[in-house]
Amino acid sequence: MSEPPPEPPATGAGGTPDPLAVAMRELLTLTALARTVMARRLGMSVHDLEAVEHVMLSPEPVGPADLSRLLGVSTAAATQSVHRLQAAGHMEREPHPVDGRRKVLRVTSSGADHVVAELRPLLRLTAAAADGLDERDRRAVARYLGGINDAYRTFLGDGPAEPPT
Repeated sequence: MSEPPPEPPATGAGGTPDPLAVAMRELLTLTALARTVMARRLGMSVHDLEAVEHVMLSPEPVGPADLSRLLGVSTAAATQSVHRLQAAGHMEREPHPVDGRRKVLRVTSSGADHVVAELRPLLRLTAAAADGLDERDRRAVARYLGGINDAYRTFLGDGPAEPPT
């Protein structure tokens, strides 16, 4: 006699799917699809779009080696991405602000404008989704999403974020 299949990891009472888990899975799927569509609309690969996002959003200067780590690819693959983005006028290499021997990457104004113009409609739609939430609901959603972020960081080996001070 064989054992029953394992239960799905996110079930609520009575074995029914947990609505939060279902919504999160759908969000992750839609996010991946949106990134693919956005990259296609921008005329670049998803990998190159992710490189632009990392450089644009990082609070610290990002060099080519940092980019390879952030993308989870070899330094050669990250360098090829940077070359494509430079050729397209989306990215530049500059001297590191502290260590002049190193280079950092910077998204050009035209590169940022190109990406933001494509992203703006989605940002408006996602912001509108929160319009009806009161402060209590916003705090609950932020707490839940913070917990999800910590779960991903733990899974990736980075551990949970430090609590804000």
